[in-house]
Amino acid sequence: MHKTGIALFVYNRPGHTEKVLNGLEKNNIDKLYIFADGAKVKDDKNKICQVSDLIESINWCETEIVESEKNKGLANSIVDGVNYILKKHERIIVLEDDCVPSEDFICFMNACFDKYEKNKQIMNITGYAPPIKIPPDYPYDIYFSYRSSSWGWGTWKRAWQYFDRNPAIFQEIDSSKSLRYKVDRAGKDLYPMLKSQIEGNLDSWAVFWSINIIKNDGLCINPVESRIINMGHDGTGAHCPKNERYDVTIKTKSYEKIIFPNNAQPDGRIVNRYKDFMSESFLKKVMRFCINKIK
Repeated sequence: MHKTGIALFVYNRPGHTEKVLNGLEKNNIDKLYIFADGAKVKDDKNKICQVSDLIESINWCETEIVESEKNKGLANSIVDGVNYILKKHERIIVLEDDCVPSEDFICFMNACFDKYEKNKQIMNITGYAPPIKIPPDYPYDIYFSYRSSSWGWGTWKRAWQYFDRNPAIFQEIDSSKSLRYKVDRAGKDLYPMLKSQIEGNLDSWAVFWSINIIKNDGLCINPVESRIINMGHDGTGAHCPKNERYDVTIKTKSYEKIIFPNNAQPDGRIVNRYKDFMSESFLKKVMRFCINKIK
């Protein structure tokens, strides 16, 4: 069995799912695990059936389809699916139905997996590169950050053991200046996101994953050139309103050798630009919320 299990999570967006599947087909994978969530409301059933027809018609790789009769929600679906696959594989690649991969996405992820297999500090790899300016003298094809991204991402079983959704982490951050500093270093939006999650206003597994990585002094990998386009900001997603801020140009070149840094050390310039980008994104969301409340 291959070290890496590849998972796709789908719900009620057949058009998005088809584009993701078209991208995956170009990656020449052997097997795909597909987790299909059940309907939340009756109106979703027609589109869910369309998605079911799509995934049942896959003939370019082996598939294992896990369908839920009830609606789990995104967070529970992801966590259950990751746990399921990591019982069979040492590492996992995860795509949601709005993350379209480049044709070398899987090769990129596996190359990073192989390179940092024994480096326990590396805990998350993503194929998405936010549209931040990389210094022109930065010579590598990846960079390290303190923040995980859930848009076309992967991890090892050795790292996922630290995943925990215990809300007590919020009080732990409040009572530790050093931990609060580390969280804010990754982005000023993470602490408010965690607070919103604990108050029941958000359904996110990813904020807990980011915090757990930070708590355990982990590092994350991003590509300089994005291997993922996220279509979820077109207004169809459950958590993402229409927004062009995260748009990127996908890498279209075929897979080439990746130039890795000699040491697993974040570049301070990139860390700050990443943090500022995510923090500014959060502030804009808050401003839109406040304006809508006034209206």
